[in-house]
Amino acid sequence: MKAALLYGAHDWRIEEIDSPEFGDDELLITIKACGVCHSELHQWEEKVPGLDYPRFIGHEASGIVKSAGKKIKKFKEGDRVALWVFGKGFAEEVTVKENQVFPIADDITFEEALAEPISCTTNGLLKTNVQLADTVALIGTGFMGLILLQQLKHQGVSKLIAIDIREEILNTANQLGADIVLNPAKVEVPEEIRKLTDGKGVDVAFEVGGVQQTLDMLSQITRMEGKIVIFGYHPGKRVINDLGYWNWMAYNIINGHFRNMDTILDGSRRGMEMLNKKLINMKPLITHKYKLSEIENAFMAAKNKPEGFIKAVVVI
Repeated sequence: MKAALLYGAHDWRIEEIDSPEFGDDELLITIKACGVCHSELHQWEEKVPGLDYPRFIGHEASGIVKSAGKKIKKFKEGDRVALWVFGKGFAEEVTVKENQVFPIADDITFEEALAEPISCTTNGLLKTNVQLADTVALIGTGFMGLILLQQLKHQGVSKLIAIDIREEILNTANQLGADIVLNPAKVEVPEEIRKLTDGKGVDVAFEVGGVQQTLDMLSQITRMEGKIVIFGYHPGKRVINDLGYWNWMAYNIINGHFRNMDTILDGSRRGMEMLNKKLINMKPLITHKYKLSEIENAFMAAKNKPEGFIKAVVVI
């Protein structure tokens, strides 16, 4: 089978490797699509010390069951499935355990059925425990922010504020249900938030951009004793500039990341059910598609965010 291996900075090589063997409790999946996750960009942009190369990455995969082991009960050959995989997604085939597989509704495309990012947003919301009539801000409404936005609409929030520097992203956020959109390049966001919340600040602020600026804005827009959710992926050094102020404001600081596999897989199940029931619309979020041989272009798009970009997916 063909697979894309990363040998170093920008050094992709499409190689012929053996198809993986699968056991009685595993499924062999023909991969149809794998998303480019921003958490993978740092190891592609430069060769990171301490990481082994060549690297076999890609974890936002979906496909078709090619073969099922003797102990598999819920899935059969030909089933369309979303996957939780530990890398090896940029390839033609992969093996998984049964609990890492989630059905895809017939009218959902493989490109849309990215269980891993939907799991992350689902578990982030569950951990945050957003309350009815909360005022919520999303700082950064790229791909993950726009999934969160749609899920929050089902939480009964009173006001949902999308914050981003790209007008086209804010337009999409508006179309997907944001009540208010704010562009920090055009308005003083903290001042606008104060106007919208009677001077208090929002009840819940999600940092989704994964950069220092989005992290810094959290304390500027959240009310005393409000919830701050650090959700965006932060490779490299990030600094909380005034932890003393965060402490004095008595913020409830929530880490939107998870490492317990049972929790992760449960989020995948819940999230895929929402997608299959049309409670999440992924179609407008999948904006750039590439062949496996074009994987470098897919990663370049994820880094540079050309006009109209939200998410890059490698279609295999």
